[in-house]
Amino acid sequence: MSESQNLIKPTLLAWFFFTTIASLSFLRFSSDYLGPDNDDVMRLVQVRDWLAGQNWFDLTQYRLGPESGTLMHWSRLVDLPIAGLINFFSLFFSGQTAEEIAVYIWPLVTAIPVILGFILCARAIAGPQNIAIGAIAAVAFLFGVGKFNPGSIDHHNVQLAIYAVLIFIVIDPNRSWKLHVLAGFLCALAIAIGAETTPLIAAICVIIAVTWAWYGGKDYRRPTRAFALSMAFSLTMLFFITVPSARYIEVVCDTLSLGYYALGVAGSGLLFLAAATLSYKSRFIRVASLVGIAAITFALAKIVAPECLQSPLANLDPLLTELWLNNITEAQSFLAQWRAKPLSIFGFYAVPVLAITFCIFQLKTADHRDIYLKLLFVIIIASGISLIQIRGSIFANLAAMIPMVFLVSQLRMKNREEPKNLKIGISFIIISLLSMPIIWAVIGDGISQLNNFVIARSNNTNLAVQDESNKNACQTHAALSPLNKLPKNVVVAPSNLGASILRYTHHHILSAPYHRNQSGMLAEIKASISTNNEAREILNEANATILVFCNTDPQVSVSKRKAPDGFYANMSNGEVPDFLKPLELSTSQALVFYEIN
Repeated sequence: MSESQNLIKPTLLAWFFFTTIASLSFLRFSSDYLGPDNDDVMRLVQVRDWLAGQNWFDLTQYRLGPESGTLMHWSRLVDLPIAGLINFFSLFFSGQTAEEIAVYIWPLVTAIPVILGFILCARAIAGPQNIAIGAIAAVAFLFGVGKFNPGSIDHHNVQLAIYAVLIFIVIDPNRSWKLHVLAGFLCALAIAIGAETTPLIAAICVIIAVTWAWYGGKDYRRPTRAFALSMAFSLTMLFFITVPSARYIEVVCDTLSLGYYALGVAGSGLLFLAAATLSYKSRFIRVASLVGIAAITFALAKIVAPECLQSPLANLDPLLTELWLNNITEAQSFLAQWRAKPLSIFGFYAVPVLAITFCIFQLKTADHRDIYLKLLFVIIIASGISLIQIRGSIFANLAAMIPMVFLVSQLRMKNREEPKNLKIGISFIIISLLSMPIIWAVIGDGISQLNNFVIARSNNTNLAVQDESNKNACQTHAALSPLNKLPKNVVVAPSNLGASILRYTHHHILSAPYHRNQSGMLAEIKASISTNNEAREILNEANATILVFCNTDPQVSVSKRKAPDGFYANMSNGEVPDFLKPLELSTSQALVFYEIN
């Protein structure tokens, strides 16, 4: 059996297992064919607009925000395969059914590179006899992260798939120049899809560059040149096929623009020249050239895109930071999450901590020392990002599970050698389980639930149980579709409802939870905490004619805490101001529609 066949079989078996369980769970528990995240909904809205005739280069969501709309920062590169699947299935099914099939299939397809990446990494560090452990680890990751389930069409699954393959390429001891060509393309693609992965991609570039600078010679010259040239060419290609000509000289920091393009091409171009001319020079000269490349690239960043050296959300209005951003779990820092839900941090950080400890321990041995050093670097970078924003933990956990494969394989081997040794057998089971972030998340949640139960019992109170079926009652088709009985209006609602209103209705929505919709969100939030008269002025200034009020929306609670006598607080208490006229359209007790006079 060929080497490729040895990889194809476990990859397909793991994928089939994941797809089967994920599909059964989806069919059993999901009431919608789309993922539960607002980003899944907005992605579908963007795809629909493109299929309806919106220009490839035009990412403006014309029904969001002020009258002129909101220019989104999401890439058409993710819209492309989803739209392609919808068009393909439209040849055989109605438009709605074709859409359902497409958004069902696409996330499952993106799981394949993740599984393959885990299997290849397992083979590289633990040998071909342990690729099954890599496959199991991949499936555990896919279930735990929740970004590959049917209907999850946001771009995070694509980013994770790219990251898994890149990690394998940089630790692959064969140093294939062809794989480095692929790595250059994938690095450029990741930047073009979403700028939030730029630090992770920079870490991959640093590993390739430092490996060349440290070792040099024929074995590292060709793959380094291949990577650098591929990245420069791919970034150029992706820049010109995704950025409209009117914005060639514009610098923005949340998507591919002149800033990332100039820095990426300059850095990779200089690395290509260094690898082409200095590979056979002394290590000192190679390292010095790399320091020079870093200095030049940083100086260029200070000139071309100094604003991109800080967070894209650094200039967010303080009121939005307080009442919106600080209430989004994935945007929280480690310290903020620790203060709010201390037991939840285990699911985010426990496996990376274990992996970092294990990698450091492995550095003391001679076998695969360079591999563990590279893994240690990517895990530390990803974990550092996750300390700032929890959303980075999905990348940290992906990278962290890879070295844990080797630890599990070692314990498995010892268990086979000494099957009667109960201590080794128990260690094998425990370490295997603790290598999975989902286990830590379940442990943390279980302890938290038990703690709440004990407190409730000690205080002789009943433990409130949340009705999950009503969690998103205001965002369903049944709840929002009655709005279609009205002519097109500017609708104001809590931002959590924004994407769903765009999906299910023909109306223009003032606010949706995206940082480029800052003016729309700010208007809606200011109205929510203002007096009734001030709220009326704000809504009239925004030309809003319909109010959609959801009493169970989290933002209503946040606004009530901020302004107990404010507009949303009054509405929540049943005190409807005289400038609102109830509309007899609602089919949900939680959702009420009003005409704004």
